[in-house]
Amino acid sequence: MFVARFRTTDVSHELRFAAWHEMTSKALISTAVTSDSVDDFAATVSVLDLGAVQISTVAYPPLRATRTARLIRGSDPDLYYVTMPLRGKLGVSHVDREADVDSGHFVVIDTSRPGVVANQEPVEHLIVQVPRSELPKSRALSAVVARPLPIGKGMGSLMVNVARQLMHSAEEYRPADGKRLTTVVIDLVASTLAGHLDEDDTTRDAGQRLLKPRILDFIEKRLSDPALSPPAVAAAHNISVRYLHLLFRDQGLTVAGWIRERRLDRCRRDLRDAELSGRPVHAIGAHWGFPDATAFSRAFKQTFGVPPGDYRRQHAES
Repeated sequence: MFVARFRTTDVSHELRFAAWHEMTSKALISTAVTSDSVDDFAATVSVLDLGAVQISTVAYPPLRATRTARLIRGSDPDLYYVTMPLRGKLGVSHVDREADVDSGHFVVIDTSRPGVVANQEPVEHLIVQVPRSELPKSRALSAVVARPLPIGKGMGSLMVNVARQLMHSAEEYRPADGKRLTTVVIDLVASTLAGHLDEDDTTRDAGQRLLKPRILDFIEKRLSDPALSPPAVAAAHNISVRYLHLLFRDQGLTVAGWIRERRLDRCRRDLRDAELSGRPVHAIGAHWGFPDATAFSRAFKQTFGVPPGDYRRQHAES
C-alpha cells in the first residue's frame, strides 16, 4: 500500500505555509490556520488511505487551526479524529471543553463541531480518521469528545501501536488488504472508546465502570452467536437482566437494540466486502444472527434506507 508524503521543504520558503494549508485541507479537513512561523514553515504530512479509514502523521511548528461553523457548512465529512500526540502538546478547545493533550494521551475530535487546536511548540501527532457511521451510535460517545484520554497499557496502547505499525510498514500490505485493515482499525477504535465511555461518570461505582466495557467486548465477540441475548449476557456476567439494562441506560439503545445494531453493522461491512461477493445476502444475515431472510431485509432497510441486496449492488458499482 502507498503512503502519500508531503514536505514543505520541497517548495520555496514563501510558498511553504500556503502549500501546507492547501495540502492539509484536502488530505485532512478544512481549517483556518495562523502561525508565527509563516516565513519558514517546516512541516510534514504522511497519509495512508485504507478506504473508510485514513491514518496520518503530521509534524509542524507552532500554529492555531480553527474549524469554524462556516467551514463545516462548506464541507462536513462527518468524521471522528482520534488524535495521538507523539511529540509535544496540543491544546484543544472543542464542544465547550478545554484540554491539553500530551504524548501519554489521545483526544477525540468531532469534525462536525467547531473547535480550535493549537500548539505553542513543535508537535508531531498521529491521526486516525473514522467515519461516524462506522462507530456504534451512542449518545454516550459525546462524553469522550475533547477530553484527554490516557492511552494506558490495554486497548489504547494496542490502537496506537497498530496505527503506527501500519504507517511504518504500509508497503508490506496489498491494496486488497485495505478493507480488512479498515475493519481491524475500526474495531480497535470502537473498543478503546468503549473502555473510556464511563470513566468520567463519578456518580457510578468503580465496579460498574469496569463492567460495562467488558460487557460491550463480550457482545462484540459473540455477534454471530444466535444465542446472544440480554439474558445470556446478564448470565455470563452474574448480574440480573434488570441491572444489565441499567448499565445501558445512557447508551441510547436497549441491550437488544445494541446487539441488533452491531449485527447489522457487521452485515453491512460484509456486503461491501468484494471477497464475500459470492456469499448470498441471506447467508450473510444468517451468519450475523438474522436467520429469517425477510426479517433481515426489513431490519437492514429500516436502518440503512435500502434492502441489503440493493446496498451490495450500489457498492459493487461504486
